Amino acid sequence: MIGVEIMDDDIEIVERKELNVQGAVLIEGFPSIGMVSSIVANYMIRTLNMEYVGSVRSRHFQPTAVIMGGVPMPPVRIYAGQPVEKKDCICERLVVVTSEFPPPAELMQPLADKLLEWSRKKGIKTIISIEGIINESKNHEEHGTYAIASSVVARKLLENRKIAPLQSGIITGISGVLLHEAERAKQDVVCLLSDANPQIPDARASARLIELLDGFLPKIKLDPQPLIKEAEKLEAQLKQAVLHANAMNVPGPKEQQVMYG
Repeated sequence: MIGVEIMDDDIEIVERKELNVQGAVLIEGFPSIGMVSSIVANYMIRTLNMEYVGSVRSRHFQPTAVIMGGVPMPPVRIYAGQPVEKKDCICERLVVVTSEFPPPAELMQPLADKLLEWSRKKGIKTIISIEGIINESKNHEEHGTYAIASSVVARKLLENRKIAPLQSGIITGISGVLLHEAERAKQDVVCLLSDANPQIPDARASARLIELLDGFLPKIKLDPQPLIKEAEKLEAQLKQAVLHANAMNVPGPKEQQVMYG
């Protein structure tokens, strides 16, 4: 896509039905190291029985239909869950935006801008971005989790939680753009990260992030073993997505570095 100019109308968010997501939390799950973002997003969609409610469309996205349950779907999808009440929960409703394919680099900025703009218009109060960090330890044995927030309000959400604040480093891709644009626009974005193995879809890193999300979101009280079992099923599907991407000579998720330094 070298030299391709991305126009404002090249990205469109299409709602399949009228959505009332006022006060919701949006989970951003584009591919990252160890595919943890996609695994977490898909696991939540299945576990919470979320409804497919819309898509993000662009002529620059992967020219692919994702087949689920015999139904062809676009590469970037939006799901919503029913309102759930839970003591100390920061949301009444959950929205997930996910894909199996990383957007082209040229699309990162306008895509993040579009998601932030749509979130403002819909009254979504917090965005939580899920990421993996390249695990450079021997045999990929480290398994830390970290967080960074865009605003004072978002940072308050991290207080009294067992999450190490990320003090330095570089976060690239959609998460990185969402963070710095949200800081400028005074919107609330939290990025949750886990050490992950860049060589494989990392089920255990995904499980750690699901456990972190349990403190923020409704109906996620899971025994780690069933979670990892389900994640391994998702891994097989995501591996197929990578194989298809490579067959089309399109860079797959394994080539995207999310953080270094």
